[in-house]
Amino acid sequence: MSEVLVTFGCYPSAHAGAERMAWRTSEYLARRGYAVSVLTDSVAPPDLDGGPLRILRSDRDLAPDWRADIVHAYDLAKPEYVATALELAERCGARLALTPATAPQLWPDAALGRAACRRARVIYVLTASEARVLCEFGAAPDRIRRIPHAPDLRGDPDPVRLRRRLGLRGPTVVFAGRRIPSKGYGELLRAAPLIWREVPDAEFLFLGPNGDPAAAEAFRAHADPRIHDLGVVDEQTKYDALAAADVLCLPSSADVFPLVFLEAWACGRPVVSGDFAGAEQVVEHGVDGLIVTPRPAEIAKALVYLLSDNEIRRAMGRAGQARVRQDFTWDSVAAGVAAGY
Repeated sequence: MSEVLVTFGCYPSAHAGAERMAWRTSEYLARRGYAVSVLTDSVAPPDLDGGPLRILRSDRDLAPDWRADIVHAYDLAKPEYVATALELAERCGARLALTPATAPQLWPDAALGRAACRRARVIYVLTASEARVLCEFGAAPDRIRRIPHAPDLRGDPDPVRLRRRLGLRGPTVVFAGRRIPSKGYGELLRAAPLIWREVPDAEFLFLGPNGDPAAAEAFRAHADPRIHDLGVVDEQTKYDALAAADVLCLPSSADVFPLVFLEAWACGRPVVSGDFAGAEQVVEHGVDGLIVTPRPAEIAKALVYLLSDNEIRRAMGRAGQARVRQDFTWDSVAAGVAAGY
């Protein structure tokens, strides 16, 4: 089997979707017999079972005569690790694999992104829309492979415990993600008063770190007992919150394939998504969720519709759950990556 080095960076406070994909794919490739080393500043998930997975904290930990067959860089939102991957691949004559994982609007170094797209021998994408965009950045179409994503929920949820602890009595909307403008947390906050006109007992849970300096002030400006800002939570609390939700709402304007959508569907919950490029290839509008323009009025209309109709909401949740069980597993992700290698 091939010798593989995987590189990726961490996010503050909590694992992002790209981190989870890098860790879990490395874990599953190691189980398949690949010799996998991971170069990262990210903390491994506590339940990681990667067998002989080797974790490095610096490229200085590599021996002078180190060689690899493949160097696989994840996440163009963390350019320093992609740059290291390009350098190491060139140094040892390895083939470069790339999983961009982040929409180009959020790349801190577009020039590096273009260079990586041109250099990579294989590029893994999550939607056809992402593939088209990367071709505009220099990716060769015949080097692009589409792979699935997969939920990363472990253990068993306890939604009753969470609802009791927070005193939740009404229908509940969950936002789970980094509080940055492109994720739409501010638009959801501004949508809440519009929703309360029709569903006055609706409750809102916000999970995730503040990546926007204005986030704390935004929550103070919209303070209400029905808005619960939980901040960064542990994995169990996140799972409990998704299971306690009636709807997940992440009205992103720039995204690729939010992992939390799969996690909500795994819990049998529908999603409300922003209309980012490729959203229609992630969410089946009217089947397992709704896609809206990320503006407060449109978000409110979609959430009122779902919160007011138990039958439709539950049917969408079941549809999403069936998709996840059939198409979105870590075995299928690893198989797609291995085929690309």
